[in-house]
Amino acid sequence: MVKIVQSAKLLKSRRLIRLKLSKLSLQSKQIGADKKEQETKQVQIINEDQFISHIEPIKQLLPFYQGGKIQITNNVIYTCFNFCVQYLDKKIQHNQEEIANFCVSNLNDYIATFTKNYMLRYVRLNDHITQFTIKTEPLFAIDMQFSPEDVYLALGGTNCMVKIINVKKNQQSTEFRVSGSVLKLQWIPIMRKLQVAIATDDRRISLFDLVANRILCGFVDFNSRITHIQFNQHMLVSSCNKYIKFWDTSVQKLTETVEFDIEIETFIYFKNTLIIGTESGDLHIKQQNKKIVVDQQFNGQQILKFMNCNEKLYIVTSELHIYITELVSGQIQQQKLLLGYNDEILHVKFIKNNHLLLATNSPFMKILNLDNLEVIAWKAHYSVIMCCEFIDDLIVTASKDNCVIIFKYKGFKQPIELHKYSGHSDDVISIDVNSKYIASVSKDKTLKLWDLKNYQSEQSLKTVVAHEKEMNCVRFSPNNKLIATSSQDRLIKLWDENLMNKMILKGHKRGVWDIQFSPIEKILASASGDNTIKLWNLSDGSIIKSFQGVAPQLKVSWFARGSELISTDSIGNIKLWNVKKQTCINTFSQHTGKIYALDIKRENQDIFIVTGANDSNLILWKDKTEQVTQQQQLQQHDIKIKLQTFQDFMRDKLYLDAAFIAFQNNYIKHFIQAVTEIYKQDDYDNVVPMLSQKMVKEDILKFLQLLITLNQSKKTYQAAQHLFYYSIKLINVNEFKDEKRELVKKLLQQLKYLTSKCFDRLENNYSSQFLIKFMIDKSKIVV
Repeated sequence: MVKIVQSAKLLKSRRLIRLKLSKLSLQSKQIGADKKEQETKQVQIINEDQFISHIEPIKQLLPFYQGGKIQITNNVIYTCFNFCVQYLDKKIQHNQEEIANFCVSNLNDYIATFTKNYMLRYVRLNDHITQFTIKTEPLFAIDMQFSPEDVYLALGGTNCMVKIINVKKNQQSTEFRVSGSVLKLQWIPIMRKLQVAIATDDRRISLFDLVANRILCGFVDFNSRITHIQFNQHMLVSSCNKYIKFWDTSVQKLTETVEFDIEIETFIYFKNTLIIGTESGDLHIKQQNKKIVVDQQFNGQQILKFMNCNEKLYIVTSELHIYITELVSGQIQQQKLLLGYNDEILHVKFIKNNHLLLATNSPFMKILNLDNLEVIAWKAHYSVIMCCEFIDDLIVTASKDNCVIIFKYKGFKQPIELHKYSGHSDDVISIDVNSKYIASVSKDKTLKLWDLKNYQSEQSLKTVVAHEKEMNCVRFSPNNKLIATSSQDRLIKLWDENLMNKMILKGHKRGVWDIQFSPIEKILASASGDNTIKLWNLSDGSIIKSFQGVAPQLKVSWFARGSELISTDSIGNIKLWNVKKQTCINTFSQHTGKIYALDIKRENQDIFIVTGANDSNLILWKDKTEQVTQQQQLQQHDIKIKLQTFQDFMRDKLYLDAAFIAFQNNYIKHFIQAVTEIYKQDDYDNVVPMLSQKMVKEDILKFLQLLITLNQSKKTYQAAQHLFYYSIKLINVNEFKDEKRELVKKLLQQLKYLTSKCFDRLENNYSSQFLIKFMIDKSKIVV
């Protein structure tokens, strides 16, 4: 019996041991899994904490139209922008002369430009070579038009003068005066006749016949200023006030008058349809024997100009938007929108589908497709939109009209307005959103909380007077328990969800423009007009670190889990900062003005940044640190190999090859070393011409620039003169094309000057040597 009990106890103890062992094995497995998870997390943190040192622009939305002359020929848009003519990715400019007007020929092969100093140039488009230049003073060209066959160019000015230039013969054909300042010119080809209609500011259209060389008649039945004229199928169509008039030029009589109930800004007669543009943006469409149809799709944008090209209708608006449309069954259908000028870009935000929200100095909100740079725009507010945010397919915007509006995002279509909040008494400057609330700050010095998804009223949920001066920024903390605000009163304040003040951060000497919570720690970054970025400890309100910029800091954001910062300033700089070392890693200066807009997104392993400034430029950047680092390593490796090759040539006394490899890679010191050794050789008279010939064939411009550099040193000018002597026989300036030929000429002129200085130096040396020898000889005689 005792044995049975003992055996039972033994079995029980063995089971307990097995259980303990299994528990221990499970614990060890769990510890191993935890360790692996910790290691993977550490790897992720290391990857995310890799410093970004280099970003590169991958796409740009550049302005190309700021009002003034615009022309479309063969689907190419030509504009007068920044005092030069811009088209595609090309520019036509005339040194420092400002282009005031231009006209492209109908065949799209020549362009006539007119500068503010009264110079008319006729330029070939394929190579931008000026064919001839004419001084037109005292005529300042308000309008310029090529004749249908591109033989003549008509110019009309404010001094009541019209000039007709025969561009094929490079001479003035005729010149005559009209009854007022010229507003618009229009060629009228009728069989073998060639006539030009001139609209002037005295409410008159004069008809000039080029063959008869006289004014045939004047159309004077206008009760106000003529806004536009167009020729279409023997009919001259003109607009003034609320009337469109049709004139038959063959009999020189008024045949029809169409009256509208609104003042006409501009018009076009297109596909037998009369389309009227108005100040309010409405289009009035009149087809033959049909009623006038009003199209309000451009509501809020004054229609400035219509143009037609290849069955497309181009509409230019006061927002400097260019809409490409089609007329289908009497209705205008939009195909594409081009942003001519963005004005100041105030806010940008990455959203879904590689789309970007864009708030410019305008009541119109834009969505930009970053894949193809296509844009949609809609009038979201009645005044300038200051900022925008995106969450859960909701677009939230704030404006100078004191309102905050919520829209439903519908992809690349116009969003639907869901609700409007209008509790502020002044401009709404900044907003932020989380899953429940919208926080907004205003010039009225208040911070307000609004309900993001329950639209029961237009009133705010909570309000507090937050600062003593107008406010600049508001941000939710990552855990949504704190709200930070900044103001022109130089303070940053922290608030809880009930808008009770928790802390005041003091330290900036100017207004605080932007604030950002760190993604992982209780730290806040701030950008100020005192040129500094500061990091604040939110536990005690102390300043942890301060980064000194060179201009007012406008935007700041975090990189790499709080180990790096990116900032923008008022002079167009983007800076990357190492937080731990408190140093600037790199600076990028593609913008030329205040960078108000900044946003960052991480997509898989890539980091994208978008910036917008008051220079109207929008730039999409991509992190290229890894590629640049690899490229630098490869370059360093390549340099080592080339330097080793150079040393091998020098060791083997192959000085010609050594000099040539140094020239190819711009190693000037090594080149001088090799050339010095060449001059020590007995056959240097044979080697130097061979070296000159090789370098001229390799790169003539680089070779001449090298000679200029060597000529400026006392140690190397003699070698440079030898190389120049042997190479000058090999250089034929006429072999090169225009731009290169001019560069070669310029460099040769510099070398000529340096050579003359070299001869002067030699002459002085010879004179000094002769004088010294004479004195020595004289002293010997005396002795």
